[in-house]
Amino acid sequence: MFVKSADTVSTSGSTLILPSVSIGNVPQLSVDLLINTLEATRVGIIHSPYLVPISGTSGFDHLPDQRLVPLEVYQTPDTKWTILQQRSPPLAKHHRDFARELMDFIELGSFSRVVVLTSSDAALRGDAMIDGPQIRSLTVNCEDVLANKLRELSLSSLDSGYAQTTKDSEALPLKHLHAAGVAKPLLKLCQAAKLPVIALVALVFEGDNVHDAINLANATNSLLGIVPTTQKWCPPQSWQWLMAANNAPGEMF
Repeated sequence: MFVKSADTVSTSGSTLILPSVSIGNVPQLSVDLLINTLEATRVGIIHSPYLVPISGTSGFDHLPDQRLVPLEVYQTPDTKWTILQQRSPPLAKHHRDFARELMDFIELGSFSRVVVLTSSDAALRGDAMIDGPQIRSLTVNCEDVLANKLRELSLSSLDSGYAQTTKDSEALPLKHLHAAGVAKPLLKLCQAAKLPVIALVALVFEGDNVHDAINLANATNSLLGIVPTTQKWCPPQSWQWLMAANNAPGEMF
C-alpha cells in the first residue's frame, strides 16, 4: 500500500526506477547514488507485509533527520523521476506476493516507463556472457527510442550469444538470472500485463561491489539521461561503513 506524504504527490507521467534486492546489493547501491546526487525527496512509503521490517537512521546526506523504512518512494521536484529504495528483502516464500504488490503500485501510478535494476550471480553465467559487457538488458514492449539506445550503448540482451532454446520468440530469458531477487516474478507479471519495462542486469560476484554499483548507475544514466554526464556521483555518508572501510562504532554491537 502506497502511503503518500501529501495529497499533492503525483507519479503520473514520471519514469519509475526500482531496485531488486539481489546479489551484492548492487541495485540498491546504485539507487543510493541516484537519490543522493539528485537530492530527491521522500514522497511516501510502500507499506508491505511481505518485507522484513526494519528501521534505521537516514541513509542520505540531504535528509539527515529522516528515519528509513523497508520501502521508500523518492521523487525529484519536477516529478520527472520517481525512485524506489528498498532496504530489506522479501520474506521467504513471498517473492511472488511482493511482486504483485509492486505491480499494483506500478499500474496505479500511471508511470511513463519503468526501469528495473537488478544483479545476477556472475559465477553462474554461461560461457556466452563471460566476454563482453557485464551489464545486460531485458525488455518488455520496449519503446523504439530506448531499444535503439540500448543497442547504441552495447547493453545487449541477457541471452545474447545463446542459441534459441524455446519456440516462443517472446519468452524472456529469465533462466539466465541468478540470485536476482524479485526481478523474475516482477518481469513475468509485466510481460503478462503488456507493460513496457526495461531491466538492466549487472553480472557481479559477491564482495566489494561499489565499482559494480557505479557502473550500473552510469549505465542507467547513459540510457535515461538523468544527470549531466559531467556531474560526478555523490555517494551518501552511509557508504563510509561499506565493507568495514572504517572501524564501526562500538554502539553497533
